[in-house]
Amino acid sequence: MAAEWGDIMRKFLAVLMIVLFAAGAADTLLSPKNIIDESILISATMPPSLSTGAPKLNISSDPLFGTETDRFVAHRGFSEHAPENTQPAFELAGKAGFWGIETDIIETADGVFMCMHDDTLDRTTTGTGDPLTYTYNQLLGFDVDYGNDIENYPGLKIPTMIEYLNTCAIYDCVPVIEIKSINNYDNFLQTVYESGLKDRAIIAGSIESIQEIRARDTEIFVMVVGYSFEDYTYYLDRIRSIPAHNAGLLLNHPMVDPEIAQIIHSEGYLVGAWTLDTAEDARKFIDYGVDIVVTNQIPGLNHMINDNE
Repeated sequence: MAAEWGDIMRKFLAVLMIVLFAAGAADTLLSPKNIIDESILISATMPPSLSTGAPKLNISSDPLFGTETDRFVAHRGFSEHAPENTQPAFELAGKAGFWGIETDIIETADGVFMCMHDDTLDRTTTGTGDPLTYTYNQLLGFDVDYGNDIENYPGLKIPTMIEYLNTCAIYDCVPVIEIKSINNYDNFLQTVYESGLKDRAIIAGSIESIQEIRARDTEIFVMVVGYSFEDYTYYLDRIRSIPAHNAGLLLNHPMVDPEIAQIIHSEGYLVGAWTLDTAEDARKFIDYGVDIVVTNQIPGLNHMINDNE
């Protein structure tokens, strides 16, 4: 009996070791660091593919616009503390506790969606000319060499939209995706779907871009971006072609006052204001009734909340 019992215990311990080893390996593979690394690898080796880039994370199922009223969106990431539209800026925004992270999206010559604001590479990178004329691999040949604290980020690259969405998912931030210049709206939306963030995302851009999105998807939240060289009525007239239950105007802040916010709300649309960088201005516009505040920093703070991360 003693020998049999010894054999049983040895088999039990062997099985237990296998289970513990498997659990440890799974935990390592599912860590945020490895999810980010996987997304970079996918983007680098198969940029046109959209089938495997989504992070497998627990993403909030709360309504996009819940009971909270102070919805601060990090403009091009936490661009006060890292170069705009880069992975460090997106990650710092997540760690700092922003409600949303905004970026601008272009499409490369070979169909890869990347985070870039300007219509030339000259201001923010070592490249020159129109980024739309370059392939993904060609753009990887340039470094981002401009922005706040750039000295801390040597060899920084232009991130893909998949990398940005992975970061939003990891930190459970709302992606506010402004379309600058894309051609393939179907693949663009598929990228958002596969991130798992469709119900937590806002797509922003010109009325033409938003109409392209709405023609393909009637559920995802959309916002028309407004600039102060036009009156707010110019944009309100145009957005009326989009049903109001999941749409809004994202306006340059000089265009917004309490009366204008009330008028926009009376038609069922939400309203956001950009770009506000002081606590006083942010509070004033929230009191106006603005639903979203786009900012380069958390108003009133000049440091990260999670200092040790």
